Amino acid sequence: MRKASQVALIAIVVFASSASSASSASAQQGAPAQPRRGPPVVKIAKWGLLGVAGGLGLYALRHSTRAEDAYADLRSICLATPSRCEHGGGRYSDATAERLYHRAITDDRRAQLGIFGGQATLFGSVGLFIYDLRDDRTPTIIPYPGRGNTANFVLATIIF
Repeated sequence: MRKASQVALIAIVVFASSASSASSASAQQGAPAQPRRGPPVVKIAKWGLLGVAGGLGLYALRHSTRAEDAYADLRSICLATPSRCEHGGGRYSDATAERLYHRAITDDRRAQLGIFGGQATLFGSVGLFIYDLRDDRTPTIIPYPGRGNTANFVLATIIF
């Protein structure tokens, strides 16, 4: 899972750098000026937060899987030899069972943190995507002529 999160991070960096180099190349070729879609900080932040949300999701999945495996091992020890799972003073009498229990609890808490962090960054990314949809980037003059009243008549006939 660690390699998958590294690959996702590298893909985000490559995508962000290629998008910025493509936009600077088109601006240098003398293309007509397009209205800006927002500050580049917002573009980078929204995709960055989306990547971080994905990475935190992978982090949570990895730790959740480890917690489930530790709990399954603890359960198999307890089913095989119940005397190893006796509680004395709030602890397991067997050191291996106690270690597996603590690993399950620790990884479960890490998975919860990954889930909460992933949700928070996902909401932040969605907020930035919505913010980037501002209406100030539309041109003031529409570059094509209208069809006149005939199009309105045809549209009204189709609807009603």
